[in-house]
Amino acid sequence: MKIGNLKANIGLHASGFAIGDKKYSSIQPRVGLRYLVNKKWSLKASYASMTQYINLLTNESIGLPTDLWVPSTERIKPQTSWQATLGVATTFKNNLEFSVEGYYKKMDNVISYKEGASFFNIEENWEDKITQGNGTAYGLEFLLQKNRGKTTGWIGYTLAWNNRQFNDINSGKEFPFKFDRRHDFEMVAIHKFSDKLHLSGTWVYSTGNAISLTEATYTSFDQNGRLEPISIVGTKNSYRMPSYHRLDLGLEFIKKTRWGERAWIVGVYNAYMHSNPFYVYLGENFDTNKQEYRQVSLIPLLPSISYRFKF
Repeated sequence: MKIGNLKANIGLHASGFAIGDKKYSSIQPRVGLRYLVNKKWSLKASYASMTQYINLLTNESIGLPTDLWVPSTERIKPQTSWQATLGVATTFKNNLEFSVEGYYKKMDNVISYKEGASFFNIEENWEDKITQGNGTAYGLEFLLQKNRGKTTGWIGYTLAWNNRQFNDINSGKEFPFKFDRRHDFEMVAIHKFSDKLHLSGTWVYSTGNAISLTEATYTSFDQNGRLEPISIVGTKNSYRMPSYHRLDLGLEFIKKTRWGERAWIVGVYNAYMHSNPFYVYLGENFDTNKQEYRQVSLIPLLPSISYRFKF
């Protein structure tokens, strides 16, 4: 609906999910508002309520990352959330757009492994390894975009927090979620040398994933009187993996034909071969005879070539 300079988009979403003898239902209101202050400035606001019946279960310790999607069950409740946003956008110099938006999201019934549990123990029912709690996510997003001229592109930056709280994890204290990335930056540029030749580049940077690490180990006797190593893990997700960043480049050769347009694209992924962290593991340093954390990286540089046609 439109009332003067105010445009409103209002909706109501209903969903249901049945498993075994359990039936879940949800009514989810949504509203989006945009107010045109003048030809150059606008205000935006939104609210959305959501329910999700499939849940992300992620490994937040060292070792190979294992992110699983598991369904809600008679014991595992669906995740629910609401999110509110408020932003402002403007245009200046006729070809530049700038926007800033703040958001806050509250989540309930998010899932996580109980302390000491993992998916490797197949003898135990996976539902017995799970606990449910709450989460919050909030931050600011900035975007500067150029849409006209031979050189176009955008610069985006997000300052964000993403936290979790479970009564039986981390002594009930709130901790950063695995994908809590404090800083997220992206810069994209596309230059048109001509109608036949385009060069593009993308540079991305983000804070490393939050991770839990062992801070100390000692040996103790087990029930059978044998010595076994005992690990003391620090505060939940109190460490960070190294930051992630890379540069991607692409060169596009375009030709108009009678039936449409065809293009060859030559590209390179991670052009300066930065070793981004995939996961961290505890390995042996044979020079010092001590264990140390080591990083595993994938795809140092990946060239590509592709063909596209439009008709």
